[in-house]
Amino acid sequence: MRIFIEGESYSLDILKPIFGDKFYMPNGVKGIIDNVGYYHSIDNEVIYLLPKVFIDTKGLILNKYPKDLFAENSIDDVIESQDELNWLKRFLIIFYKGLIEYRVRYKNTIQSKGDVLQLSSSLGENEYSFLDIVLSFVNFHKKNKNTILFIHKKQTSAKHKKVNWGKTVRKSNPFVTNEGIPIYSELNVKKKYIDTEEELLCMFYSVLYHLKTEYNFSIQIDESYTIAKGSAYKKLAANAPKILKKIRYKYFSDTLVKMYKLLELYFSKSNKVSIQNKNEDFIMVKYYHLIFEDMIDKLITSKIDTKETSKGVSLKKLKENKDGKIIDHLFEYDSLIDRDESIFYIGDSKYYKTNNEVQENSIYKQFTYAKNVIQFNIDLLNEGKKINNNIRYRDKVTEGYNITPNFFIQGVVTDIFNFDDDKLAIDFDKGIKHSYHFKERIFDRDSLFVNHYSINFLFVLKSYTNKSSFELEKYRVEIHKKFRTNFVSYLKKQNLFKFYHTEFESKELLKQFIDTEFRNLTGRVYISKSNDSRLILAVNGSDIELKEYFTDSYNKGKHLRETYFSSPNFERVDFSELELI
Repeated sequence: MRIFIEGESYSLDILKPIFGDKFYMPNGVKGIIDNVGYYHSIDNEVIYLLPKVFIDTKGLILNKYPKDLFAENSIDDVIESQDELNWLKRFLIIFYKGLIEYRVRYKNTIQSKGDVLQLSSSLGENEYSFLDIVLSFVNFHKKNKNTILFIHKKQTSAKHKKVNWGKTVRKSNPFVTNEGIPIYSELNVKKKYIDTEEELLCMFYSVLYHLKTEYNFSIQIDESYTIAKGSAYKKLAANAPKILKKIRYKYFSDTLVKMYKLLELYFSKSNKVSIQNKNEDFIMVKYYHLIFEDMIDKLITSKIDTKETSKGVSLKKLKENKDGKIIDHLFEYDSLIDRDESIFYIGDSKYYKTNNEVQENSIYKQFTYAKNVIQFNIDLLNEGKKINNNIRYRDKVTEGYNITPNFFIQGVVTDIFNFDDDKLAIDFDKGIKHSYHFKERIFDRDSLFVNHYSINFLFVLKSYTNKSSFELEKYRVEIHKKFRTNFVSYLKKQNLFKFYHTEFESKELLKQFIDTEFRNLTGRVYISKSNDSRLILAVNGSDIELKEYFTDSYNKGKHLRETYFSSPNFERVDFSELELI
């Protein structure tokens, strides 16, 4: 097995003998890999073109190996650490399964990508790749190992039904027990015959042992089977098509018939001299960022609402716009301010080399996506429609807008042995990008935020192929909670805004207060959905306009748990600090 990395350049002397003129873009004496995928060559070699996330900004794979080493040599010859080698072989299988999963999802559901996606394969609808057959071998063994063992024991015992005891006694020495009973371990069977069942089982387990060694499958093989290894296996593989042809019609058990077909398929793909062998098989994709986007989307989002405005706009159309401006991820979850109401969280997948930074233009595009989603919901509100009773984008009394969470999510590889922890992390040092017309007004529709997350690429890839619908739904609840909690933590940590709240005797009195002080409160207040007599006030540290309404302790930079707002119309209104949870 050899490895190439997407976006990296290699000598044409290496590329041409393997790929011909496919899967790379010539650039002088070198070629740049412009595909990601799996390739099984005519020489029976499995080659992977891996995503660029596996190479760092220094040009190293796994933080230590120059990329050309994996292109010029088999990974078994490059990697000395058995743990690293086992990990890489395990990863390559999961990576392949991810390509297959996307092929299925793309065909069935992801039609809106259109010509943007270039997914190519040498395989027809009912054809199998070499690696498909390898995986089928392993799954077949796991499901049928008990049945196979029974068949083996049955045919072994059948050998001893007709024993020539005369020759057995004359030609072998028995083991004699303490009771004087002779036991013969080598019996002379009267009828000599070729056991085709044993022949098939030995071939099957020889192939299985070879695959276990080659791809590091975690399978236990019973040593009671005769297994060809090393040079004996090579000889078996060379003669396999002839052997299989001779014993083709010898089996009646469904299990053995399936085993025979698997062996026939395997050797037709792996044996170069077989007349059934095709030149190659491959599954390749350009623009792997679309696959990464689908991985994240399957992991964190569910069904998108199709309700339309009078102009024919829906969330589904906003998310999958045919002009190529596609919102990667969109899901509904608890509002930052009030858990009794919900808001849409907007996400964008970032597919870079590990350690690369998000580009500035991506940040502004993400703000545009948020504005489009806000406007869609406001259009519904103006038309007297709503997606559901929980979604709330604008408070009619204060005319304040709910905070719209917005984020980037970038796949990284930091611990190669970790497939089971998402390692979701927000970078507080980079901070949350804040776009606004008025810095002090957080409840303004133009006050927008976008934060930056990293996530374990290996976890995402494994989840894409392995998680059940139940496990996915459970994980979505967990990660949605993390997105909300991290945003709230950021607001607390950075002291961008401090939140206060007060409760009026009635909603009428609250409305009177808003009407009177609207000029001073616009964009700074919001009424909780769970309590229409409760007013929430967000105070920015640089808000000069509000300072005169607070006590001297506020002007001195102290944030007390009790503060107040006063005006000629309202002698005193007390606000307590609000703890966002």
